[in-house]
Amino acid sequence: MKKRFTWKKITVLGIVAVTIGIFILVASLSGGRESAVYKIAMRNLAEARFYMMQAQNENVRIQFFSGMREEPYTIDGVANPTVPFALINVEPRNASHHDDDILEGTLRIGEENIEVKLERNQFGRNFATDIGRLVEPGTPIQFILRHNNDTVIFNLVPSMRENAIGWEEALRIASKHFERELRSAQNFASYIKIITDHANISAFWFVQFVTTAQEVHFVVIGQDGTLIGT
Repeated sequence: MKKRFTWKKITVLGIVAVTIGIFILVASLSGGRESAVYKIAMRNLAEARFYMMQAQNENVRIQFFSGMREEPYTIDGVANPTVPFALINVEPRNASHHDDDILEGTLRIGEENIEVKLERNQFGRNFATDIGRLVEPGTPIQFILRHNNDTVIFNLVPSMRENAIGWEEALRIASKHFERELRSAQNFASYIKIITDHANISAFWFVQFVTTAQEVHFVVIGQDGTLIGT
């Protein structure tokens, strides 16, 4: 009786071990699939805004982005080779710049001063220009706006808190969320942007995938990695 009990015990332990082994194998394969999709999403990167800095007063809202994006920029599901960019954007909050086509100012990056002319967006109210370089996160950014003989200095601050997830993690989360859709797509391009709420107080990651069949999948991700909306 004692010997039979021992063999039963060994059999049960063997079944448990096999079950655990299968679970680990499945989890490993699942993780591999997620990693593969993420690698494809990284390889097919059409735009990635690495960070955003901002400032505002009663008249305008200032935003500064830097990162990499495809050239030429075409949202067609195919990622072209990328180039660095640094975009300064001015969004009027009232009618103070209603009659302007161009805004002039000085963009101060660290100790460097760059004179810029921001053209009005023909499809919107904002003014923007790209200085065509990659600016490292943490670099002090200041924008000096000159308008009608007035000069206003804006000291830009990070839009996200210090412990917020980065753009790579946002892409990983989005890739996992749309794993099934992306694995079935023939080809797709990845776009990572930063958006703010209406009060411009909180910033969020906006990750979008566009397939060559013009299927669009997007998700909004909080600074802590929480999925907010799709």
